[in-house]
Amino acid sequence: MSIFTNRLKIDFHIDAIERDFVFIRLKREKNGNWWGAEELDRIIGDDYKAMSVGYAQYAYAMFEKKSNNTNQLLQKLRTDPKFGDVAAIEVTPEAVYKGNDECICGVTLARLLMNSLGSSRSRFKQRHFSNLTGALLKVPSLTNKLNDVIPVAEIALSPADSKKNEFLLNISVVSYRKKVSILKEDRGTKSKKIPKRPEYVFHSGTASLRRWLPSDGKDPDATKTYIKRGKAGTKLHTNFLEFKTIKDFENSRAGILQQVFQNIQDHLSEYMRVDFSPLEIDHSIELKKTLLKKPKELHSKLDGQPINIVDTVNDEDSADLVIKLKESLRPYITNEKLITDGKGDKQGALNFRIIHDADFYEQKEQKDEYLPSTDKFQRQHLTIESSRNISDAIVKTIIKEQLIKRDISTRKLNLFEWDKLQLSGVWTFAAWDEDENDEDENHVIFMEIQPNGDFEFHQIKGQDIFNWQKFKTYQNSMTDSSSGAKLRNLEGLVICDTGDINQIFRTNEITIPDLSKIETILKEVETELPENQRSGNALADIVEDFLQEESKLDIEKFKSFSSELRKVGREPISKADFKSLIAQYLGTKRKVGDKYIDVSTTREATNFRDYLLEKHQIRLKLPQDNQSKDDLFDASLNIKYFGETEKEAYYFVGDRREKVQFSFKDACHLRKIVAVDDSKLIFTQLLPTMDVDFVRTGQSTVIPFPFKYIREYQNFGVAK
Repeated sequence: MSIFTNRLKIDFHIDAIERDFVFIRLKREKNGNWWGAEELDRIIGDDYKAMSVGYAQYAYAMFEKKSNNTNQLLQKLRTDPKFGDVAAIEVTPEAVYKGNDECICGVTLARLLMNSLGSSRSRFKQRHFSNLTGALLKVPSLTNKLNDVIPVAEIALSPADSKKNEFLLNISVVSYRKKVSILKEDRGTKSKKIPKRPEYVFHSGTASLRRWLPSDGKDPDATKTYIKRGKAGTKLHTNFLEFKTIKDFENSRAGILQQVFQNIQDHLSEYMRVDFSPLEIDHSIELKKTLLKKPKELHSKLDGQPINIVDTVNDEDSADLVIKLKESLRPYITNEKLITDGKGDKQGALNFRIIHDADFYEQKEQKDEYLPSTDKFQRQHLTIESSRNISDAIVKTIIKEQLIKRDISTRKLNLFEWDKLQLSGVWTFAAWDEDENDEDENHVIFMEIQPNGDFEFHQIKGQDIFNWQKFKTYQNSMTDSSSGAKLRNLEGLVICDTGDINQIFRTNEITIPDLSKIETILKEVETELPENQRSGNALADIVEDFLQEESKLDIEKFKSFSSELRKVGREPISKADFKSLIAQYLGTKRKVGDKYIDVSTTREATNFRDYLLEKHQIRLKLPQDNQSKDDLFDASLNIKYFGETEKEAYYFVGDRREKVQFSFKDACHLRKIVAVDDSKLIFTQLLPTMDVDFVRTGQSTVIPFPFKYIREYQNFGVAK
């Protein structure tokens, strides 16, 4: 079994690159920061007409050789006052760095070639991308009716293994907002003006954005000018993968990644060969265990557990919320009398506290009613401003959070059967406490778990604790030996009873489902019926031919279906209408507008759709059976462990197969496991600790669940 990630293997065709392109390096004598530099957009503009620009330590520009005399180009740059503080030299392309300081190679060369996909002087008939201010962007097609916020995809290439010319292709989506909206948002704040950032204006010729430069003349219209900046208090999220329609796919981050890869294959193959790198999977665990799927699964965990609702707001809305909360909690308990409400917290109960949000208390200059949990009091807060509607997901979340806090208070794992792991001795988990308020503290918390599930927390904090030296050794495995700072991208340590230490690092490498096959299937679904099979009569013939092969289905349904098609006769039927008729006559249907859709499939509908695909190559939907999900989305499902050497291994945690509908919210990041010093790899024994759904409600967790307990313990207050 193999999967692909966003790691690209690139083989440069240097002879072809040298034949067609000239590369200029720009170096500033003083300020070496090129982010947002005007020169990046000047050189790609009409004055110089570079094919692409990019920057790292220096800025680089790529020009077509046939259209430029290199000496004249350099002379023009060196005498241009707009490039007065910039030194320009020609650099030669090389596949890898070999000691020549006047070369362009590796990731910088790959970026320049990739950025040429956005050139306005491109030979490509359709421009899907823009090379603005040194970056490759995908800007949605714009019209004269400009939206307040534009989601813009930024395409980045970063080194993975420079010696092998392997790089990571990443897509992020950021907000570009109208300048007038930003000015309104900042009005009345301490900031008197917008920090200097590149400004972009609508260009009707390309239906995209271009950089506004001072040489353009007067300041641009703030209602038609965009600046890269998010909206205060909000975070733009674009799902990693969407596959309900081809348009959804193309607008998702994975869909954009596929478009970039395909554009490179179609337009840059003469200059570089690019392939995704396959990974062989060594070990897989299917995600099956659930605690929160159905209310009755929590009955045993909440049996005999008092629940107390504390209303600190005391108004009509909060009284209504108390009633709603009681109703929502009832399915999860066996005895309604265990639910009480009052004015204060109760020891031994799960206390749900209704309070205002922090802004309310700050504005009213009142005491904030938020109280942390302690070993004596478990507390979960609901703010009246954000909890007026209590969904099933919210109820599950607040219950599981309380049960985790109860485990921490009792120092006993009740949500997971630790003994079934059959681990010998004490296992330790260590995570960095991100609280930066006290720089004198040692920012590491340790959790020691006994074979029976009992556990304890430890912190050094400069005081004597039992086995102090042991914990100090563990802490040293989390810090940089020279600076003492936390190791970059370290998420935690696991230590087994024999003292073997494994580090967990989050990487920027993500898994990639079979994007090409998904795209092909979606296009097939949205392709109209074949010309000779569009009429009602032709489709009725297909239905009747199908009945000759399938005799164990509901014949009357198919007869009614065929009769309806015969009524249409020689007139054509759209694929959308045909699918609606299948749902109406063969499926479990629900009417939406003037169309019928399947809310759950039937054997008749499934078999007929399969027949259409196999016999007539007519595809009506993306397959949702388990085998198809495994074929298309294996790189985003379950727990996969691979790449094990003596000292290193990798894994990722995906989604549960049954949760796959029409999207994946996030990509699966590879985690790297490293055995410290003379330690052995021990992490495979902990893979089952991520097959839980109580860390992220209804979802798996990407690192062992004890780290969630450590995070919650960090938030505990002093018992009172």
